[in-house]
Amino acid sequence: MPLPFILGLAVGAGAVVAFKNKDKLKEKTSKLFEKSKEFANTTLEKTKENVNEIKETICATKECIEDKKKEKSKDEVL
Repeated sequence: MPLPFILGLAVGAGAVVAFKNKDKLKEKTSKLFEKSKEFANTTLEKTKENVNEIKETICATKECIEDKKKEKSKDEVL
């Protein structure tokens, strides 16, 4: 039976501490939010760059294969 009482006491104490330090908590959470936003933007930009590099590599490989096919078909005709 004392478990719910102890749990309620801990939750209530946590609420009081959070209420007393609400300005600090608000400041820290906004800093954390800004950092996570910057990280997300950085990650998005890196991902876009990687996708463009992969796209260019695939196009170059495709062109190379097409050139080889053309050369091979020219050699077969001669």
